[in-house]
Amino acid sequence: MDGRDFEADALEARGWPMGYSAYKVAKAAMNAYSRLLARRYPALRVNCTHPGYVKTDITMNSGILTPEEGARNVVKVALLPEGGPTGKFFAEGEEASFV
Repeated sequence: MDGRDFEADALEARGWPMGYSAYKVAKAAMNAYSRLLARRYPALRVNCTHPGYVKTDITMNSGILTPEEGARNVVKVALLPEGGPTGKFFAEGEEASFV
């Protein structure tokens, strides 16, 4: 966004996220940057992972997964075999779409 959508009061009409928008845009930027790094350094495995909705202070303890379950999902991606996927997004330990 270059500001014109905001100034024209057209954020919702143009598809910008309305709730938690800064968080969502930051997540999209991290996913995109991971893909760029994966392309730039093909010998490395660079992926993004979402642990799931974890019961922690950041979710005000409303999550459905325990911290151990969320950590297990992240570790599963961190321990992918050599030559495994790179530039991908994982949700709860499984490869998923960016959108």
